[in-house]
Amino acid sequence: MTATAATSAPSTSQVPAELLDLRARIRSMPAEIRAELEPLAEDACEQAGFRARALSLAREALQQFRLELAAAKFDLDATRGEREALRRLTDRGF
Repeated sequence: MTATAATSAPSTSQVPAELLDLRARIRSMPAEIRAELEPLAEDACEQAGFRARALSLAREALQQFRLELAAAKFDLDATRGEREALRRLTDRGF
């Protein structure tokens, strides 16, 4: 593997263990077989890493959206309460 391939390889924590095992098995094969299969395995690992990063970003965005939605609901409830209190005051003639 070249230095550029090593630096562009996805983080192993984001790649399924099965793909890492496959990549290790391919590296132990004879050179002619390895030359044919290793690029395919590296591409599969890169794609798996990309999907893992995309899924992680989507989860973070969903978590942030849920937090903002909860804050908006809280603000809405507070505003409704204030409106009702103001209505009660105005109904009494204040």
